[in-house]
Amino acid sequence: MTKAITVPAYVLAASLAYASSCPVMLVSGMRDVDGIVVTFRNAGKLPIRDLQFNCSLARAAQPPQRMACREKNALFYPGMEYTLRYPQPRGTGQVTVSVKSATLSDGYVFRPSKRQSCRTLRISPGRTRK
Repeated sequence: MTKAITVPAYVLAASLAYASSCPVMLVSGMRDVDGIVVTFRNAGKLPIRDLQFNCSLARAAQPPQRMACREKNALFYPGMEYTLRYPQPRGTGQVTVSVKSATLSDGYVFRPSKRQSCRTLRISPGRTRK
């Protein structure tokens, strides 16, 4: 005989909230004089405290160069758009930006997976803002 497991409604609701799509929507990206500019929206229901992107500069005939793209101790509110700037080493090539992790205000750390993927930005060398 098997026993049924009872799950409280608030636990089920919390797990369904986390099972939704990516809480960070990458809107646009472009090059600046000596860096990249990334615009994103908090598409989740909770503020984001810590946000980390995978940023890599692809160069011809060389392995991609990783850059530090992280916002520690931040506070990004739901529904708002934010623009961030990250310095970039000099060089040509396409910059790829994707979400690595987002720590929500309740402590949950979202990391993209095959089931919960996030949009990736590709910033071409020709798109420069001065």
